[in-house]
Amino acid sequence: MNRTNVFNSLRVKLGIIAIVLIAIPIIAISYTYSRTVKEIIKNKYTETAIQSVYETGEKLNFILEDIQEFSTVIISDSQLLEMLDNKSSYKVEAFNSVLRSFITSRDDIEVIDLVMEDAYSYYSVGAKKTNRMERLSKQLNNSSGQPLWLPTKIEEIEILSSKFKKDYFTLARKIINFNTLENYGYLLIDLEEVILEQAYTGLKDNENVEVFISDDQGNVISHTDKSKIGSTIMFEPYAKEVLADKSGHSYVQYKTDIGKVAIYSTIENNGWKIIKTISTDYLYSEINNIQKYFIVGGLIYGLVIILYILFFSFGYTEPMMRMMSVIKRVEQGDLTARTEVKSNDEVGQLGHSLNNMIAEMQILIDKLVKEEQEKKEVELEALHAQINPHFLYNTLNTIKWMAKIQGNTGISKAITALVKLLRISTNLGRDMISLREEIDYVMNYVVIQKLRFSKVVNIVYHIDESCMELSVPKLILQPIVENSFIYGMEEEQHDLNIELKAYIKDNILVIEIHDDGPGIEEEVLKNILTNATDKTRFSKVGLNNVNQRIKLYCGNDYGLEIEAELGIGTLVFVKLPINPM
Repeated sequence: MNRTNVFNSLRVKLGIIAIVLIAIPIIAISYTYSRTVKEIIKNKYTETAIQSVYETGEKLNFILEDIQEFSTVIISDSQLLEMLDNKSSYKVEAFNSVLRSFITSRDDIEVIDLVMEDAYSYYSVGAKKTNRMERLSKQLNNSSGQPLWLPTKIEEIEILSSKFKKDYFTLARKIINFNTLENYGYLLIDLEEVILEQAYTGLKDNENVEVFISDDQGNVISHTDKSKIGSTIMFEPYAKEVLADKSGHSYVQYKTDIGKVAIYSTIENNGWKIIKTISTDYLYSEINNIQKYFIVGGLIYGLVIILYILFFSFGYTEPMMRMMSVIKRVEQGDLTARTEVKSNDEVGQLGHSLNNMIAEMQILIDKLVKEEQEKKEVELEALHAQINPHFLYNTLNTIKWMAKIQGNTGISKAITALVKLLRISTNLGRDMISLREEIDYVMNYVVIQKLRFSKVVNIVYHIDESCMELSVPKLILQPIVENSFIYGMEEEQHDLNIELKAYIKDNILVIEIHDDGPGIEEEVLKNILTNATDKTRFSKVGLNNVNQRIKLYCGNDYGLEIEAELGIGTLVFVKLPINPM
């Protein structure tokens, strides 16, 4: 890499650093500022809007309660009740005259209908409807005289010779004689939907705002867009949460193709909801513009800073190139190379440090050469130390063949087993061997022990084939079997039986060595894995040594567990991890 490439690479890196250090904070600040201000604007607007919607709901509640009280005045009028008791004595015009006296006292009521209980007698005053639709619902029939508000319907009316359509919402209630509990019929008061619209028209302060009233089932009762009256809001994202709030007022933030906020309040009189929806884009329009200006200004600022940093880097490039040249010479083996230092700033200090480092390298290399020579001498001594075990191994092989030639099979068998033992024990480079090799080592050890003792020793192996190639620490089973021999030989009454099993349980390799020897005393058993082994009775590599080696190689979750009972025998569990070779 030449000087120009190194300079360009450094310049690019400085540019990247400048971008990272400037762009990321600008973006983070812009994003945080935007989110924070938007949240503040949304909360402030919704707080004000909730209050406005709540106050409008209170106004509507007052209007509806006034109409309900007026309906109570009608159904409790003594003249009307007397006429209902004796309706056969009065003509239609008499009923209409009474109803007309009520409707003339109100400007907001369009129609008052009186439907008899048999639904055949019908009295009406007010706007003349061209289609007298049956509006007696099952809910009204099952009521006990309490006021019920029926959804808005389009009615065709006739005034003089003109016909046109109007939207009416209706207060309906059953007329009951509370003395006899006789059902006289039903009172229906129709009011023009525009009464509701006039109450909330002040909430529509922008064309992006939608204001309407729905009943507790989600049916639209009143809307600034008359085509939506009678539709349902059940499929709107906010509907479930709004309708679930039976008496409160709050807001719901949701998203369709754009983000929106639905502000609502419950009309206490009948559980209707007055709902105002507004786009969050409208709420955040000003802050979005500010954010755009902020980002553009940040980009311009970042570009200026990046250009300044790149220009500033020229002053530091040349001394760095000189140091790079010295480093190249050192890489080629010239430890006499030194850089020229012309300043006392950080770059100059770096040059001094480089020169000192090269001098220290020369000292360290000389020291390493000397240490390497000493290491070679130690390795040579270790190689000589291996000559004696290998000489013994080769000598035993020679004796084995001499015994075979002379026909002494006992000696040949013992030496063959001993040679196999030495093959593993002299393999100093391996701490882990396969279970198959470890079992083979035990088998050869048993061959030698059987020749040593005149007593009959029976040993059986039950090894799961899937365990044979698993890795285990070297020489962990022979000391256990050896202890079985040492204790078992003390008992002269019967032969010694040893069983060696290996299997996998709960993802652990378990090896069991069980003998029917005299067992171990309880006090000895408690300390056998903690105290030093009795060298007069145990092998040099005792049970405690085996247990500690397993924990060292495999972890503290593994090791030996011993169970023994005097006169019955001893059972040793060896627990190891499952590690394939």
